[in-house]
Amino acid sequence: MEQEHRYSARHRIDLPVYIRYGRRPFQAACAVELSVAGMFLAVHALTLPVGTPVELEFSGLGRDWLLPAVVVHGDNSGVGVMFREPQPELFQGMIARAVMPPPVVAGFGSGANSRT
Repeated sequence: MEQEHRYSARHRIDLPVYIRYGRRPFQAACAVELSVAGMFLAVHALTLPVGTPVELEFSGLGRDWLLPAVVVHGDNSGVGVMFREPQPELFQGMIARAVMPPPVVAGFGSGANSRT
């Protein structure tokens, strides 16, 4: 059995991310897991050696992000990256967005058929 090396909780997400590395401008990916310390990115036809410095560019929580990171593992399904600095604001914001209850609709439950 493989030993768990993560030090923080993970959260499933679905977030388009562009990977910048070396002299190559971008590689499209999709972040599928997020923690305070990093992301797992699903990619196609991309292998990056462990230790490769990258920058992650994406939009979320009402702003654009450009985060420096380093590749910590990879396989046929994608690459795991560790942020250069922990990102608690990103992690907490994405969790809050995922678990927020739907907005209360005026008149709901009072026999009103319209959503106003």
